[in-house]
Amino acid sequence: FDLNSIPPFQKFRVLHTDPMVLAIDDFLTTEECDEYVQISLDSEKKEQQPGGGEDDPTNAKQPMLLGQSQTVGKDSRSKAQRTSTTWFHHYEGVPALMAKASRLLGLEGIERWEEPQTVRYRRSERFTWHLDALSPEEATSATGAGQRVATLLAYLTDLPAGEGGATMFRDLGGDGPLKVRPKKGSALIFFPAAGGIPNAPFDIRTLHCGEAVAEDAANEKWITQLWLRQSEYKPTAPTGNEHGNASDAIGKYCDLAKV
Repeated sequence: FDLNSIPPFQKFRVLHTDPMVLAIDDFLTTEECDEYVQISLDSEKKEQQPGGGEDDPTNAKQPMLLGQSQTVGKDSRSKAQRTSTTWFHHYEGVPALMAKASRLLGLEGIERWEEPQTVRYRRSERFTWHLDALSPEEATSATGAGQRVATLLAYLTDLPAGEGGATMFRDLGGDGPLKVRPKKGSALIFFPAAGGIPNAPFDIRTLHCGEAVAEDAANEKWITQLWLRQSEYKPTAPTGNEHGNASDAIGKYCDLAKV
């Protein structure tokens, strides 16, 4: 597939320069946002049915419902940081997302991306202050794919001012944190391990959180997120997930999206 056949993005906003934080307001279409929410909800319904989980052979591309992601530790205090719900998707199930993410960063393939995720924050749910970068032990593991060099998240729903749900960077806003309001179809990209203290394994300036969604918010907060590694990444979920399985689906998407 030729990722350069996808039209270039045009609606960029520079939110911060050092460290770099960018918003891309024309990243996903409304239809793509709605699709990713729906396939996650459909997956949850299937898992609640007898015999309808991940091992059901009729659900070859069904996302895997997982409570929390790798940004959260294993102890009870760490798990309390996040009160949302996460789904891990097959690469082939979200070809537009994988193609657009790689196109945005000028990549020729998708092999360095971790498993694509969707995350649901119900009213009052949040994710407290954290870093996306991996620990030095994880980042330098001989069997791993190196450090997370980019975080890409896209907002699948709107949350206007006063309804919470903002992505906030504690140390980047000057007078208070830098707040990024969820805007449906818009993406946010930053680089959790580039810059900052020399020779440090991550950039502590990218410390961020997901603000709690207001109890009276009109919408829940939904995002999709991806992390890019330094080298080729081996996915672990859902069962059978492989980058190569997405080639045909991404190729078809690129053909339809040609400039």
